[in-house]
Amino acid sequence: MFIGHFAIGLLSKKDNKLPSLAMMFIAVQLLDLIWPIFVLLGIETLSIDPGNTKLTPLNFEHYPYSHSLLAALFWSLLLGASYYVFTKNRKGSLILGLLVISHWVLDLITHRPDLPISPFSDSKVGLGLWNYPIAEIALEVLIFGLGAFLYYKTSIFKRKTAFWILVAFLLIVHIMNIFGPPPPSTMAVAWSANLMWLIILWAWWIEKKPKESY
Repeated sequence: MFIGHFAIGLLSKKDNKLPSLAMMFIAVQLLDLIWPIFVLLGIETLSIDPGNTKLTPLNFEHYPYSHSLLAALFWSLLLGASYYVFTKNRKGSLILGLLVISHWVLDLITHRPDLPISPFSDSKVGLGLWNYPIAEIALEVLIFGLGAFLYYKTSIFKRKTAFWILVAFLLIVHIMNIFGPPPPSTMAVAWSANLMWLIILWAWWIEKKPKESY
């Protein structure tokens, strides 16, 4: 799942007292922000395996430190606690922690049984919605569209055109991930995944207050 994770971040941003949209995006994608770093360091591994599931050729062979349930709980507590230390915002910290866990839950729904329970166990889970392309694509696009609409209606921000361009960009990337050719290498996957930070910077800029002119 790709835009589905961003959808949860958009759905969670209902007023301007909560963490910023950029922080919401960091939370919902934290596991996927950590994962490519671990791949590049050789700590976790994947391979290109067309047919691994009907929607993705990626075979997530070993990623217990970023994507196991126990690891997700750890990263959730770490992000929530760190946010609280700097902001003293209990509600925001709780929301961010839950958003980190939401990533694992959505992956549980879509992945085949390749999600580890912990780094110390061989038990893996996954409901395999990626093997039912029509249902998966419909669900993901639906919740993303709902998230974008509700964020637009309930949040106060100035750069509305930039927001809709971001929505369109995410949809284009999603379509390319589904219908494009398999990636040329695992390192290409890992390096390109790090570009997700640009999406977070984009979200920060959308909500950044313009400088007042005098």
